[in-house]
Amino acid sequence: MITLYQFSTGFGIPNFSPFCTKVEILLKMAQIPYNAVFEGDSRKGPKGKIPFIVDGDLRIGDSTFIQQHLEQRYSAEFDTGLTAEQRAIAHGMGRMCEEQLYWCLAYSRWIDDANWPKVRDAYFGFLPPVVRSIVPPIVRRGMRASLNAHGLGRHSREEIYELGKRDIDALAALLGDKPFMMGSAPTSLDAVAYPYLDGLTIAEWPGPLTDAIMAHPKLVAYRDRCRALWFG
Repeated sequence: MITLYQFSTGFGIPNFSPFCTKVEILLKMAQIPYNAVFEGDSRKGPKGKIPFIVDGDLRIGDSTFIQQHLEQRYSAEFDTGLTAEQRAIAHGMGRMCEEQLYWCLAYSRWIDDANWPKVRDAYFGFLPPVVRSIVPPIVRRGMRASLNAHGLGRHSREEIYELGKRDIDALAALLGDKPFMMGSAPTSLDAVAYPYLDGLTIAEWPGPLTDAIMAHPKLVAYRDRCRALWFG
């Protein structure tokens, strides 16, 4: 049986990490039995990242390669019925979420001063007082450096949220009146897109991206539909 190592959860969402939620959804979609283990130390992952899975003697990190493993070893098919063009659209939209919207989400949690105190307490509140005063600033500096290396962190707060809003508007436009992003049935894109909508609408961590999502009632209904389907 596969063991999924992922971050802990809270605030009514499946996981703080959209990548962890993505992998869990893929396992559910493929109907592959698994055990979930909460792990907070990303250094234990084969790529120094979480999530990762252990499947027999294999340790696989990165959600993209985990999906590839499920497709190859278990013959999982996440995009049944999609044309080559639709698969290309789904691929591109998924990359938009993971390569830009993710960093907008990270900025809103780790850098934006409006949310940082609440995020700090949620992630590190369990630590002893002395450690709690040392670790969060170190992690925050690391996230700031990662954002700058990516390029997004070099923009102003307003510019970052504008880029995130455009991504959210694009998701809303693709969804339209459909139940799921690519049609009447969920695909791999839903495993990618839904976790961001959930992670950006935590009531305790509001912000411009929350407002952008809530401005699209059909996107909110889609979020709720996905949550009920996979984590009801």
